[in-house]
Amino acid sequence: MGDDGVQFPRAADGARPSLRVNQEIWADAAAAVDASLASRIRENTSWRSDYVAPVRELTELGGRSADTAQRIAAAGLTAARSRLALAEDGEDRPLTTALTAEPGELGTRTLSGEGELVARLEVPYLGDRLHGDALRRRLAVWVAHGVLEPSAAAALGRVIDHPEWLRLEGRRVVVLGAGAQTSPLEVLASWGAEVVAVDLPVAEVQDRIARAAAAGAGTVHVPVAEGRSGANLIEDVPTLSGWLSGFADRPLVLGFYIYADGPLHVQATVAADLLATRLTDGGAEVTTAFAGTPSDCYLVPIDVVEDSNARRRLRPRRAFELAVRGASAGRLYRPAYRDRLVESDDGTPMGVADALVGQQGPNYALAKRLQRWGTIDRWAGGQPASFNVAPPTWTTSVTKNRLLAAGYYGAHFAGLEVFPPETMQAVMSALLVHDLHQAVDTSHPELAISADGVHGGYWRVPHDIKSTLLYTAALGLPRAVTTSLRAR
Repeated sequence: MGDDGVQFPRAADGARPSLRVNQEIWADAAAAVDASLASRIRENTSWRSDYVAPVRELTELGGRSADTAQRIAAAGLTAARSRLALAEDGEDRPLTTALTAEPGELGTRTLSGEGELVARLEVPYLGDRLHGDALRRRLAVWVAHGVLEPSAAAALGRVIDHPEWLRLEGRRVVVLGAGAQTSPLEVLASWGAEVVAVDLPVAEVQDRIARAAAAGAGTVHVPVAEGRSGANLIEDVPTLSGWLSGFADRPLVLGFYIYADGPLHVQATVAADLLATRLTDGGAEVTTAFAGTPSDCYLVPIDVVEDSNARRRLRPRRAFELAVRGASAGRLYRPAYRDRLVESDDGTPMGVADALVGQQGPNYALAKRLQRWGTIDRWAGGQPASFNVAPPTWTTSVTKNRLLAAGYYGAHFAGLEVFPPETMQAVMSALLVHDLHQAVDTSHPELAISADGVHGGYWRVPHDIKSTLLYTAALGLPRAVTTSLRAR
């Protein structure tokens, strides 16, 4: 990764530290609704370890009203756009430069699918390809186990009923991060959709894209520069926007599926925001699409809280768990919704589903929140956007870390289900299709963000996720250290 494109600003020593800028962006977002919280964030001297509680507090503030949530989102986005820079020829310029800069040249390579069209919703699951009534039964089981929201099952049911939706006739789907394990490219291509696949000009990544395109039944376009397929979103927003504008004679779906470590995740997210803005300003009809992580902090409807409490009361080992909770001074087996509810200005109660884990780091939290803020901001401006929470998934980025893998191997002891990548891809692609055909209720943006969540159980488990991490990791550790770790 070079030093050009969307970057954190350069410090006096030439480095590009991210932590202080990260902290200031959160503070600017909070300042829109609560000066005290903003001050506490700015004055914090251990932000890397202390960010979780203020992020939760800011999430709770967003529950007050649609206006409050929108003000937080707009302020956070403005802060990111003003505090990051566009580096070019050794000089840092304002990011707004990217909105007017002349694009470079990119060619196009078009790949045609050779596979059989999949004309109905099929979800691969544990060796089967579920469809029709078998898929509906699996959805019912997931709802009963608290793995996904009933609204998500209803949305997927509507896609089952409308297989004609799957081809996304009249639209083109731009997949940023098309070679990622979480990418919907393979599923969309199997449905015969027209996809524009953007990812780094790395041979292994581009080979995955080519294989997915060939196995599908649709058309996949990839950018080409100097004989190599691929493009770098962070480094060249103007060139990518110029190239993508050539596909804008039809409505574009701009889906973001990039994962990167640390600051790069924030940079890529901000670059995607710039790309959407530039395309929209140029007259393109754009729907943005993001997949949220369950390991974040969300506001959820009161029925989720009540279900979690009921599951805890009905636990067969409740007496033992209460004893352990007391012996651990409340560190283990805490109720999932132990704190007060959040109440909106119109009296709507909400729970705080808090699975934000400090070890993920403040840049991961900021990147995922920028995606939420961007979605809320587009809704406030009357623009279409899709946001759905995706389940925990057995990806390479998970399994390469033995401690994280241990937590995933032990997750079922806490009532969670970790999805195979192919299952997650099919489910989340279908929810995107649903959002493109059905209006999203955005009357309260924070509840719209958590609607139709496929969280793997994070929101409905009886105990606080963070109070179960120790024992789930301990129970999963034997498999993590004895199993050859790879994406399953």
